[in-house]
Amino acid sequence: MKRFLSSFRNGLLSVFYPTPCAGCGRYIKDFTYSFVCTQCYESIKHIDSSSCPVCAKLIHSEHADGCSECRRRGNKFSYIRAAAQYNGAMRELIRYTKFYNKASLAGLLAGLILERVEPGIFEGIDIIVAVPLSKRSLSERGYNQTRNVAKYLSKASGIPLTEAVRKVRDTPAQNRLDREERRKNLKGAFEVSGNVDGKRVLIVDDVFTTGSTINEMASVLTAAGAIEARGVVVARSV
Repeated sequence: MKRFLSSFRNGLLSVFYPTPCAGCGRYIKDFTYSFVCTQCYESIKHIDSSSCPVCAKLIHSEHADGCSECRRRGNKFSYIRAAAQYNGAMRELIRYTKFYNKASLAGLLAGLILERVEPGIFEGIDIIVAVPLSKRSLSERGYNQTRNVAKYLSKASGIPLTEAVRKVRDTPAQNRLDREERRKNLKGAFEVSGNVDGKRVLIVDDVFTTGSTINEMASVLTAAGAIEARGVVVARSV
């Protein structure tokens, strides 16, 4: 009966609220995955075992113990884990939640993390911190899509979500900058605003590209006394 009612509801939604899939553009008949069809959701690629154990970059070697990006970056975080590769339908889902205020997607994206990332990412963690927006950006956008995802992770794990880090300087969008510009762009942009002394912190972000954001967050956290800063993201650029 429950399956019938769900199917009936989805049928009505597809008739009265025709919605194109964010991935393929075809109209969605089954709204199980919100703004993408079942086929596109199932096409979202995993981060497999042939990836850097520290930053999850695909390196196509099961024998490597790290990657050149980690060596160049000088990691302040201990490691990060990602639920998916940042391409295809995954890229579109993140774009929807970031720029179109599709708050309902936060639960879907958090669910991907909980489904695909090993539970050990939460072990020993004292607090969760979402990558913050500046006051200006938050005022203009009206929401922080990463914090919305982090709320679900906090509830599922029982670990408190705090605002221990704030963004104190507006910065140009990272996606418009090259690797070195991204690193310089975030210097001095974050400030610890809560007690993190002796704590293990999990940093939540939507996308890991060069790692500049999480690395700068980890840098200010460890400088303020945090004994570890890990990261978990919805997607990892490949």
